[in-house]
Amino acid sequence: MVTDAAILPDRGEDADRDSGAALARHPLAWLHSHLTHRRGVTGARPVPVGANEVLERLATLPVSVWTYRFDHDSVRHLGPMAQDFAGTFGLGSSDRTIAVVDANGVCMASIQALHRRLVAVEAELAELRAAMPAPADREG
Repeated sequence: MVTDAAILPDRGEDADRDSGAALARHPLAWLHSHLTHRRGVTGARPVPVGANEVLERLATLPVSVWTYRFDHDSVRHLGPMAQDFAGTFGLGSSDRTIAVVDANGVCMASIQALHRRLVAVEAELAELRAAMPAPADREG
């Protein structure tokens, strides 16, 4: 059975952001944190609580190809629309942009979920192979 470890911090671990510890890391990070605090995306879906849930949501996220108005017509980009990303994951400070940290977090959590599933499938395969009779036993 594949277990799903929690990937998101509880409010206790997030307390250093509000206490000013972020200021020690970088003044602009502290400023951005306090300016955007409690103004995050509010969607119908709550923030996912585990890597498997992130993976399941990622599988439903539409991915598009587009060209920005300022780019040459030959330049193409691939990815989700910010509104779809915000609606799917409930992450970020706006539904008009996708923060790199959020996109990376979704990718990393999904990779972790896939890794756990792969390990479980490999273990099951090893058990099945061990239970099979040896080739010489099957011929008789």
